[in-house]
Amino acid sequence: MHKEKPLVEIRTSALVEGVNELDFTCKAGDFEGRQFTEAGLAGEVRVHVVARKSDEEISVTITTSAEADFTCDRCLEPVSRILDGSLDLFYTFGTTLEREEDWIDEHRQIAKSAEYIDITDDVCDALILSIPVKVTCEGNTECRLYDGGERTVDAVEPGSEERSAWRESLEKLKKNIVN
Repeated sequence: MHKEKPLVEIRTSALVEGVNELDFTCKAGDFEGRQFTEAGLAGEVRVHVVARKSDEEISVTITTSAEADFTCDRCLEPVSRILDGSLDLFYTFGTTLEREEDWIDEHRQIAKSAEYIDITDDVCDALILSIPVKVTCEGNTECRLYDGGERTVDAVEPGSEERSAWRESLEKLKKNIVN
């Protein structure tokens, strides 16, 4: 069976003893089967890999960076963030697992003759772990709920007579919830 070429891979034959640094750039949509575009990741994903090779193991540090577009969970304003993630992995050379119950995800075994290490899933994991659970626009003065309720829902900033229809409906919804 023919396997597709990995999106992000480390060619072990190209690694020298010591520290090796590799950079990759790909699109969030290139990660098939992942819903990164639905999660707000639509642009470039930059991956920086530091691989430290010795006779017994390869230590890999993966650092990801991607821009994501969200909406504020408080005021529904668009928010753009740079998401940074990282993951450390250890690959030891061997042919069999000695004690499988002690084996954890970050420690893996590879054959000494392996041509490459596919780290595509690990890059995806680092990206997923960098997505915030709660998104707020902390620097936005227009976020009416951010400042701890000191401002009322009816407060209007000077010069902001123009209000969009969605903001008006949001204000009405807030009034209904408060009352």
